[in-house]
Amino acid sequence: MRVGLDGQALVGGIPTGFGVYAELVHRALAELAESEEDFDFEIFRPVPEDQPLATTLQRLRWEERELPRRIRAAKRARGLDLFHSPCLGTPRSPFVPLIATVHDLILARTPGRGWLSRWYFSRVIPAGWKRARLLMTDTQTVKEQLAVEYSLPRERIVVTPLTSRFHGEQRQPTRPDPPWIFLLVGTHEPRKNFPLAITAFAALPRKLRENSRLLIVGQRTPHTEALISLARELGVSAQLGFAGYQSAHELAATYRAATALIFPSTEEGFGLPPLEAMSLGVPVLLSAIPVHQETYAQAEDLRNPGFFSPRSSEQIAELMRRVVEDDEFRSQLLSFGDAMSEKLNPARFRQKLIDAYRKVFSAQ
Repeated sequence: MRVGLDGQALVGGIPTGFGVYAELVHRALAELAESEEDFDFEIFRPVPEDQPLATTLQRLRWEERELPRRIRAAKRARGLDLFHSPCLGTPRSPFVPLIATVHDLILARTPGRGWLSRWYFSRVIPAGWKRARLLMTDTQTVKEQLAVEYSLPRERIVVTPLTSRFHGEQRQPTRPDPPWIFLLVGTHEPRKNFPLAITAFAALPRKLRENSRLLIVGQRTPHTEALISLARELGVSAQLGFAGYQSAHELAATYRAATALIFPSTEEGFGLPPLEAMSLGVPVLLSAIPVHQETYAQAEDLRNPGFFSPRSSEQIAELMRRVVEDDEFRSQLLSFGDAMSEKLNPARFRQKLIDAYRKVFSAQ
C-alpha cells in the first residue's frame, strides 16, 4: 500500500496547528514505512518549500490544479493507492481513493471576510469531505457535528485522537522557581478566550500576582490590541508578555519553564497544547467545553481536577492559586497528565492511522 500525503501545511516554516498535525502524520508514516513490509508513502509539497500557501487563491491553485496533476503523474510513475488530505481542502480530482481529516467545523461555520475565503471554507472544503471515501476526526464530538450538519454517514467517519510531538522528550525536571509563569498558547482570536485568563490573573492575591507573569505564545492578530487594552485597564500590563510563533524546540522549552498552562478556549476541535504540556510534565488547567471533557476528563482511573468554566475567571484564579500553593493539587494534575500522555501515545496514533488506511484500501 502506497499512500500520498498533502504537504501544503509542511511548507513555509510556520508551525501552525495544521502544520503540527501534518508533521505528526508525517512522523507516523515514516515509522510505519520502517515497520510495515507492505507500506510506503510520498509527500506532495508545493514549491518553493520555504514559502507557505498564505492566501485562499494560492491554496485553490494548489488543490484544484497542481496537486491533482502531480498525483496523476505519481500514480503512473510509481503507483499510488490512497491519498490523505490532513487539513484544509482536498484535491478536486484525486485519481485515487481519498481520505480527509476534519479537525473542526469552526472555519466552515465562520469563514471570515472576503467572498473567496467564505466560498472556500463554507463550500469548497465541505464538498471535498463529501468526495472522500473516509473522514477522520480528532474527537467523537466533531464526528457527530459532521454527521448531523453535513448529512454524512457515521460509518464513513472514524475518530483518530492526536498525540504529542513531545512525547518521550525531556520533561520539566522540578517545579520552576518564581516568578511563576502562567502560559497561554494559541492564535490571538476570540474563541481562545484569553481575556478570561487575563481577568483571572488580575484577580490573584496581590503577593502571588506580583510574583507571577502571564505569557501568551501565538500569532498576533487585530484582537491582540484588545488583550493589551484589557491588561492595561486591570493594571497587569507590566506582567503580560507576548511571544509569536515558536519552533518546536523553543515551545518545548517554554512549556518546561511554565508553572502551568491555561487553556480557556470556548471552541476547539481537539485542543492539542494541553496534551503537549502534559507530555512534558507541566500542570494544565483547561475549560470544561465538550471537546475537552471528551478528551481530557479521564485517564485510566484518574479524573482531571483541572477543569474550570469557560465563563468564570474566579474559578481560573482559584486553580492558579492552588497550582502554586497546594502541593497535593499540583501532584494530582501531574499524575493525571502523565496518565493522559501515556493513553494518547504515538503508537496508538500510528495504529489508528494505519487502520483507517487499510479500511479504505481493503474496500477497493
